[in-house]
Amino acid sequence: MKAGFIGTGVMGKPMAHNILRAGHSLVVFDIQPEKVKDLVDAGALLATSPADLAAQCEGIFLSLPADPEVEVVMLGQEGVVAGAGPGTVVIDATSGTPHAARRMEAAAAGRKVGYLDAPVSGGVKGAREGTLTLMVGGDSGNIGKVRSLLTAVGRNIYEVGPVGAGRTLKAINQIIAGLNAAILCESLVLAKKAGISAETFLEVLGNTAAGSYQLQTKLPQFIIPRNFDGGFRINLMLKDLDIAMEMARQLQAPALLLSLGTQLYRAAASTGFGQKDTSSMVQFLSSLGGVDF
Repeated sequence: MKAGFIGTGVMGKPMAHNILRAGHSLVVFDIQPEKVKDLVDAGALLATSPADLAAQCEGIFLSLPADPEVEVVMLGQEGVVAGAGPGTVVIDATSGTPHAARRMEAAAAGRKVGYLDAPVSGGVKGAREGTLTLMVGGDSGNIGKVRSLLTAVGRNIYEVGPVGAGRTLKAINQIIAGLNAAILCESLVLAKKAGISAETFLEVLGNTAAGSYQLQTKLPQFIIPRNFDGGFRINLMLKDLDIAMEMARQLQAPALLLSLGTQLYRAAASTGFGQKDTSSMVQFLSSLGGVDF
């Protein structure tokens, strides 16, 4: 299949490389062409605009920062919708709002272009290894058309309902992951202040009911080696939690812990931790408790 990819950032670039490795032809676009030189060197073609890319492709991945960028890429004068032919399917892996996804679906349908919202989970490691989980909302027929692209980047492909359902589940995932990371860091500060090492914390609690994905990854990869660069940035988590807060408001659902967690991440971001991994919440919280992390 001839695929397109727009949004070759920390997550998108390894996903695009995996599409090439799976044997698909690939066309890429970036407003800064030098950022996709490695993909071009690996065999991808470079498009001059999203419309140019769309005119050449059957399936198009988007992996963009947020809704405004998706709207420009999809609906701009030289956007994907302007260039795509009937039957093309857009796979939007952006973590955005469900209502914006439904708006993109409607706009694409006017040109007989399919649209799927397909946010991912699994982090940079999963993107590199092609083991991501994809939560795909949209028409089953469209999913079938691009399944070979989905399986090139992910191990677990879930059809979760109509367009918007994928982003809904991703937001809920981020609530659980974000608040889990925050309480893990707060608990670790308490343990450190009581004289318990991070290594002991990991070894013991990893084998109890307190064990979690966050505990098993954040401690050995970031906190114990004191390396808080890379990973999933606090600013990105804050964006996702804000999306979840908007969902809760629209649905008139209680979100007491979500609200508190969102403000905690906002406080960390505002004090200089925004570009660091979510595990750096341990540094932010330890600065409040007089503990050195």
